[in-house]
Amino acid sequence: MEKGREKGKKKRGIVGIEAAIVLIAFVIVAAALAFVALNMGLFTTQKSKEVIGKGLGEASTALEVDGSALGISNSTHIVEVSVPIKTSAGVSAVDLSPSRTSIGVIVGGTSFENIYNNILYYNGTDQYLYYANGTKFSDSALSDLSTNTIANAIWSTAPSSPQAYVVILKNVNYDSVLEFSEKAIVLINLGTANALPPYGKLSVEIRPPEGAPLTLERTMPPNLPTGAVSLG
Repeated sequence: MEKGREKGKKKRGIVGIEAAIVLIAFVIVAAALAFVALNMGLFTTQKSKEVIGKGLGEASTALEVDGSALGISNSTHIVEVSVPIKTSAGVSAVDLSPSRTSIGVIVGGTSFENIYNNILYYNGTDQYLYYANGTKFSDSALSDLSTNTIANAIWSTAPSSPQAYVVILKNVNYDSVLEFSEKAIVLINLGTANALPPYGKLSVEIRPPEGAPLTLERTMPPNLPTGAVSLG
């Protein structure tokens, strides 16, 4: 009888060890699954954050209007328009090179997809405009930095169709990147066939490499005295 009891005790001990092993195996498997689930959750959360951030970046524009747009009038029509721009809050730099940025306009009822001609620079130390390679755009010095003076330096003869230049002010590096501390002016010559009369409508769309386009819509004022006219 004692031997039978000892055998029973041994069997119960072995069963207990097997149950413990199975339980430990379940715990290990459950821990592994929990780690995988937690890791996937963190990964999904991170990806969701990136997608949301990218979506917000694409939905918001990297550029904003910095002041009032101006028109240059010949007393009957607006022939040129200037739009001062800068980087939006939270944006450190925007590449404004013609290969990366485009400028479209709707003049009256006519649409022009991309009228961006070139980018110029004013270094803040003399009265000349420069190309990206550092050479002077024109041999004639500017008397001041008014919209009219810069436009006259760029367009000695009015083009037949709209053209746009971007002038980055106080840029000593002659690069195409508009940085947080810099300011640029988008100059648009509407062309001989597209000058706007009083109450004429103009829409300008500046499309940077990233972010939503910057859109400016203006109606020409009823009175157009010769020279610069505020478009608001």
